Amino acid sequence: MNLSNRIWHIGTVLTLLLLLLSLRLVYWQLVRGDELQPVVLNPIISAGQSEERLIKELNAETLAELENLPQPVVQRTSQLLAEITRGVIYDRNGRPLAYDVEGADGARFRFYTEPSLAPVIGYVTGLRVGVAGVEAAFNEDLLGLGRLDNQLRQITHQPIVGNDVHLTIDSRVQRAAAEALGGRPGAIVVMDGQSGAILGMVSQPGFDPNRILDPEYVGSILNCQAVECQGALLNRATQGLYTPGSTGKTLTLITALDSGLVTPQTVFDFGRQRQEGGERFYVYEVDGAVFRDPNHPESRLDLVRSYAVSANAAFARMGDELPPETLIDYAMRLGFGRQDGAPPIEIPAAPAQLANDLDELRNSNVLQASTGFGQGELLASPLNMALLVTAVINRGFIPVPHLLQQVQGPDGTLFQGEPAGYWIENIMRPETAEIVSGMMITAVRSGSGVRAAVQGLTIGGKTGTAEVEGQPPHAWFIGFAHDGTRTVVITVIVEHGGEGADVAAPIFAQVADAAMRHMGEPVEEVVPPPQGVTP
Repeated sequence: MNLSNRIWHIGTVLTLLLLLLSLRLVYWQLVRGDELQPVVLNPIISAGQSEERLIKELNAETLAELENLPQPVVQRTSQLLAEITRGVIYDRNGRPLAYDVEGADGARFRFYTEPSLAPVIGYVTGLRVGVAGVEAAFNEDLLGLGRLDNQLRQITHQPIVGNDVHLTIDSRVQRAAAEALGGRPGAIVVMDGQSGAILGMVSQPGFDPNRILDPEYVGSILNCQAVECQGALLNRATQGLYTPGSTGKTLTLITALDSGLVTPQTVFDFGRQRQEGGERFYVYEVDGAVFRDPNHPESRLDLVRSYAVSANAAFARMGDELPPETLIDYAMRLGFGRQDGAPPIEIPAAPAQLANDLDELRNSNVLQASTGFGQGELLASPLNMALLVTAVINRGFIPVPHLLQQVQGPDGTLFQGEPAGYWIENIMRPETAEIVSGMMITAVRSGSGVRAAVQGLTIGGKTGTAEVEGQPPHAWFIGFAHDGTRTVVITVIVEHGGEGADVAAPIFAQVADAAMRHMGEPVEEVVPPPQGVTP
């Protein structure tokens, strides 16, 4: 073998060894790196922790303050997080809702532009790790550590830029919903009727996400007993569970129609009115229980009119006469008491509840009757009730509710698109959905929901006044607005607000007008950005 061949063979061997070494380094760094040199990127708070623990975790600036972790893990994680510029959260039109800002001392902090979205977007710890809402749900995306380029940057200790998260929220709709609720405790959900995209979501009382790292501020929220700030960290729109009141009659209506118990022509005879304390009312009696019905003067009403004026006696009777298994079956189809739990939205949500004990419901005529007109043991969030309305306008199908429009890299690469499809299918016959939709429209045009009407739009809905023992009732309105092209679904609850027809229905009208006629319009910034800062 001559010298040139020897040199060629040696060069080939060295090249192969170098390639193998490179592959080995890539393997140990990218594939086994987290296992051998662990970092803690998501020290999310857990439910049930003390208030002191919550404040400590929110304000922690080093992991050593959070957990009893090995010092190398603390150092690696703190160093890595310090090199990351967290991705921006945008609304559907590209308006920044949350982004990193660099202070005068060079340290980064998170800045939020829309306070009314705080229960939805959430917040980060002092380490800028998401612990609530969208910030927690898309924490890994916003940190961007799943991207190959950032993994290589991590190895070489270069600055890292996370992915941007675009939401389906429309700032104009969001602002209108917040202004309509006007600081009163409660919640509003605005949803695209066909796709399930959340256009607006308000929960009040809320909090200032730009002050969430102030221990005194967080402590004042957690310890507040006043109505104006109690439960400020709870997202009432998805996690608050309320008795639906007469809005729950929509569930009974769907069940009774689709199962064949009644038709739109069915007539209810309420007998004689009773009088007590100057109030005149009809009653429905079952097993010693007496349910009052003061909502109409007529002694006889057909089904359409019974729904329009919210006749308690008619719906208590339907709840009592429906076979228990039929009532349970349709309630579960519509999202109440399902074994698969809460609606599959990206942020924490509570499942709608049907009864604490299904056997008790099966064996109690009183409980079935009270469930029939929206009381009983029914509990639902505003999101749950919005999804019930979507089942009506989508002919028996409930779309997947979602906040995500897309996840996008800094260079515009699309990593995740908008969810699509249905959460629950074939809930009722299309004919039933059309009848119920028409009855909801009648309830607004000539029934209890007249104050929800918006000129030029087709509005359908149902009022609700949910009784709360020892306190004023919750005011509800659930419904839809249609302009011939688009349909939006809106649910409103005002805690202890009084009559749904007087309080919640006008709020619905205000939000429906904004959602149908002003969506996409720019909004005035209400939180001045730090001086000299742009996202």
